[in-house]
This record gives sequence, structure tokens and C-alpha cells, in this order.
Amino acid sequence: MIKVDGAMYAAMTRGPRTTAGTVALARLVRDRAVLRTFFRHTLEQIDRIRPRLMVIDNLNVGAIDAACARGVPYVLSIAFPPSGVYLGRLPWSYPTPTSGLPLRLSGTQRIANVAFRIRMRAAMVRCADLTAARERRAHGIANVFADPERHSDDAVAVLGYSVFGLEHPFPAPPHLHMVGAVIPPAPAQADRDDELSGWLDRHESVVYVNMGTLIKLSADRLREFTEALRRIGPGNQVLWKLPADQRALLPAELPANVRTVEWVPDHFGVLTHPHVRAVVCHGGNNIFHEALYCGQPMLVMPFWLDCYDLAARAVDSGVGLALDRPPAFDAAEVSAKLLRLLSGDSHRRRSRHWGDRLRQAGGVARAADIVLRAARLTPGDRLTAVRPQDAAVAVAPDA
Repeated sequence: MIKVDGAMYAAMTRGPRTTAGTVALARLVRDRAVLRTFFRHTLEQIDRIRPRLMVIDNLNVGAIDAACARGVPYVLSIAFPPSGVYLGRLPWSYPTPTSGLPLRLSGTQRIANVAFRIRMRAAMVRCADLTAARERRAHGIANVFADPERHSDDAVAVLGYSVFGLEHPFPAPPHLHMVGAVIPPAPAQADRDDELSGWLDRHESVVYVNMGTLIKLSADRLREFTEALRRIGPGNQVLWKLPADQRALLPAELPANVRTVEWVPDHFGVLTHPHVRAVVCHGGNNIFHEALYCGQPMLVMPFWLDCYDLAARAVDSGVGLALDRPPAFDAAEVSAKLLRLLSGDSHRRRSRHWGDRLRQAGGVARAADIVLRAARLTPGDRLTAVRPQDAAVAVAPDA
């Protein structure tokens, strides 16, 4: 599990088109002690279980190394926009991963994009660990520098959890399967919060705020955000999922239209409730696609890495709005954009369209089918994806 300490958090939240966050994450997932632990543990499990196939998260480099060392075929799972793995395949006109740039680049943005791409490549070269490379070579692992694109090349299939059109199309490898959102089954009745459901029933317009578990806002930023939520009241209520340590930093008196909770047991029950009219999120891959799956328009407030890209994709696809200069914001910007989302229907229509597309991609059932088919492949073969006819670029209407 990735643990984000203070130094890493600071590096990751410097803003878009900075290499510090990507470098910090790369160094963490390639940390020699962590790699050795995961490598050794995974080897033990492989030798005990003798698996025919493994499914591995692309950030679990130690497990990928173990699969390669034992010659076990694997399916690679990418839990962020897949373009982030394929930097070498992306045209220079394609928004560089973590840049937060839109699909249609202005002249100035094209220059910034190329400059950032060059800086990103140079930064990743500087991350190379020669000692770890020698250890991989000793174990017979060909991908000695743990290049993520080579990890994809060596997989029998690759799973991406979106669809092209949300993820901007690029020259993808033939074995990349875009399966849409992977949504868990509905919770058991015992896991549902009847009191919260009743609260939602009583209020006709609710904004759901879910910034994930890693975002940490300062007291000043929390105060500014709380003021933004006050300004959209009293006609719009707010359900704000917020960890206890962040709740302790809130103003002593919250606006009457704001309700904070530490945990939401029935997350999808909230997202699908007819009175929930918009979502505010950080642009994490999960909440972004879950909200779309449920047809919710969103305001994306990104703070790091791929979140900047998903914010841009929300705007490009017409499903939502994003901060102008993330991660900076003020109450006026947030409240104005929320009121814009709530006052019209265009973003909701686009969200429902993309929710339908995500469901059509197959989700859990298709991912499971791919894994089962991959397990039956002849050694050396790869499972080629069938590209849908509508994997064309979709840009938001001008309205």
C-alpha cells in the first residue's frame, strides 16, 4: 500500500506541469526495500500456489518483477488514465500526462506541452536505480529499469477502467482493454444508513462532496471552501464526506445547509439518489468514473498527478467544470461554478451519456471474462482488444 507522507504530499501538490509529484511517486513505488519485500513475498506465493495467471496493479513493481522472474503470465491493471503508462506512444500534440491540459491545445499550450514532455522524460531518466537494475538482471528480468510501458508490453492483457472519448484516444497497444467503470454490487440492507437516506429524501437539491481519503486541506482552505458551500444555500444542501482530522479544522459554526459525515456506508446510494444533483470531487479515477456511471455532473478540484488530467477530461467531455488554476481556489470561483452546474441541464445530459458508455463497456463482467480468457492463452500469446466503432474523440459542445 502506498503511504503518502508530508514530503511526498508537498511534492505531489505543487500544481500541474511540475515533475516533482511524478518523480516522488516513481521513487516510492521503486523504493529498493519495498521492492525487495514485495518481490520476496510474491515469489513465495507463486512457488506455493503455482498460478497459471496473475492480475497485478501496474504500481506493484515488486510483484511484476516476481511474475517475470518465474515466467508467470500476467494481466496488468491500470487504475489511472492509461495514457499515463504510454508516454512513448503519445503524439507531441497529445496532452502530456499530469499536465492538466485540454485536448484542443492553443499555440501557447502546445509549446508548454512539448516543454513539459521533455522535462518529464528527463526527470524519469534521473529516477533510474542502477543497483535495482543489477538485481533485476541477476534474477533474469529483462526490464531492468522497470519501465512501465515495457511492463505493459510483457503483459498478456492490460485493463483500463474508462472508455475512449473520456480518455483521449492515442495509439494504444492492441491488448489494452477499456472495460469502463468497475462498480461493486449494491450493499446489503444492513450496510445502508436509513437516517442519511431520510435526510436526502427531505432535501430536493443536494451537492455531494467527496475528496477521497488522501486530500488534506489547510484550515484556511477549508474555511474558504466552507464559505463557497454557504453561498449556494439555502436552496442547495451539501453532504460533505470528510475525515475526522479534517473536520477538526473546520470553522466552529458550519453553514445551515452543510452536513459533514466521516463515512458514507452506501456511497452509490448517495450517487444515485434523485435529489443529488452534482458532485464535487478531487478528480480521482474512482470517484470520477463512479459519478459518471451514476449520471452525475461534477466540479473537479484537482490537487495532484492524474487528477489534473481528469479535470481537463471533465471539461472536454462536457460532464463538468474544473478549477481555473488548480490547486488554488477561492469561495467565489467554487460557488459560481457550482451554481452554474445546478442551474442548467447540459452537464447532466453529458454525464448520463458517458454513464451509458461506461456501462456498455462491460465493467466487472467484461474484466472477469478477459482474465478467464487470458488464463487459457497459449504461452507467448496476447489477448487482443476489439476496439469499439465509437472510440472517437468527443469534445464538449460549445454551449
